[in-house]
Amino acid sequence: MKRNLLLVASALAVALQGCNTLYAEAEQPLVCLTLAPQTFAIPGGGTVAPPGGFTGTYGGAIDLVLSDAIPDFLFTGRSKDRILRFLSFDASVSGPPGANLNFITSLELTAAGAPGSTPVVLGQYARGSQTGVITSISVEPEAQSANLSDFLANGGITLSLSGSVSLAGGQPVPSTWSTTATTCLYARVHKTMQEIIDGT
Repeated sequence: MKRNLLLVASALAVALQGCNTLYAEAEQPLVCLTLAPQTFAIPGGGTVAPPGGFTGTYGGAIDLVLSDAIPDFLFTGRSKDRILRFLSFDASVSGPPGANLNFITSLELTAAGAPGSTPVVLGQYARGSQTGVITSISVEPEAQSANLSDFLANGGITLSLSGSVSLAGGQPVPSTWSTTATTCLYARVHKTMQEIIDGT
């Protein structure tokens, strides 16, 4: 994936040699990463829902490692010259046969950077009136998704998941839920050739 971006940048730089300004521009419309399996705790879980039902919450964080997927020069330079946008997040149930995500009523996906940075809500899922066996959850970007490249330039990105669960009375309440997840992003960088040479 990283090699593809570098090839695009090199091709554009050669094409612009006849101009007064020599720069490289690289774009990767779809950078998809399969994340390590994740398990999230459900406070109050591990019991049977009382007659009135059970409602609860969960939360957890995932470090998003992009160093093998995106060129290093996206992490440096001016913010206006680099873009990293969230496209999608898909979580699929991980567990024994018959496992499902029917008890998940909501999920909010947030991106955070180094301590002190302002977190950004990337998107949300709500079960709503969905019926049947739910084995996957998809989070699409909210309008005007934020540029996440500054998080990369300042220590990396952490994805945080939080939400709510609900089960009818008499149903077993899991103490945790496990998922395998894939997230996709869009990346683009604009640099002068001198900036690339200097590593700035």
